[in-house]
Amino acid sequence: MSILVNLITYRGTYRSLQADKINVPSADGRRAILPNHVNVIMPLDIGVLNVTVNQQELYFAISNGMLLFENNTATILSDSIIDVDDIEQERIEKKVKKTQEYLDSISDERDIIMAKMSLAKALNKLEVKSKYGKQ
Repeated sequence: MSILVNLITYRGTYRSLQADKINVPSADGRRAILPNHVNVIMPLDIGVLNVTVNQQELYFAISNGMLLFENNTATILSDSIIDVDDIEQERIEKKVKKTQEYLDSISDERDIIMAKMSLAKALNKLEVKSKYGKQ
């Protein structure tokens, strides 16, 4: 028995996989979903999504989103989903530096909140790359 995992962003379907299990970052901590899990809808946090496919772990950096699980289908809707192997570390490091400089120069509360969110997403990608990326 497996789980159909649909990874979806605002751009459309990022990837669909047949998985043995998934592990998602939720507001309450990490949550594992196995085949025949009870139906669930839960918000997702910025973090790492790991998907087990044929006993191989795949890792994705995701940002806020939702998980809908029913009938052995997991639909993950997120602002951003990227495979750890597709993360361009140098580009993300430049974005972190630029965002930190921008934060130092702004005072509008809304702009600060948006910049902090952007920074958190970029730092998550770097963390996922450093922990799970190929060396």
